[in-house]
Amino acid sequence: MAGILSWRRERSASLFDRIQGQRIGTSRRSRINDLLLSIKQNLNQTLNAHPGACQSAPELGVTDLNDATATASDFRKVIEGAVQQCIVRYEPRLSQVRVQAGQIDDSDPLTLNFHIVARIDFDDMDDVVEFNIQLDSQQHYHLS
Repeated sequence: MAGILSWRRERSASLFDRIQGQRIGTSRRSRINDLLLSIKQNLNQTLNAHPGACQSAPELGVTDLNDATATASDFRKVIEGAVQQCIVRYEPRLSQVRVQAGQIDDSDPLTLNFHIVARIDFDDMDDVVEFNIQLDSQQHYHLS
């Protein structure tokens, strides 16, 4: 019985968090913070994966920026769609995902900004979350 209670408490953790034995807090606020941290970590890993690098999920990751610029006049829209598709496919704790490309910063034109709004509908949590993502000049995604 204790195993079942422990499992229920830790269900908001990702599989890898549970395998690594990371403890999830018991208060609602702590569980929400742990869930958001787990989602951010998963998105960081997922968005920075390269398509074709994972045999079991060849689509995992986001289209390379060079490929996006070669095929579209508005590459930001292509990347926006690729980020949204990646989140929808590989982060099941989020639904109703919307990704919007931000304005290009004239002082740093090589960094692209995206704003993500999504719904967490997981366990007893039903809330809207927002993330900001930056794509830097080395083509790495960073969540904040």
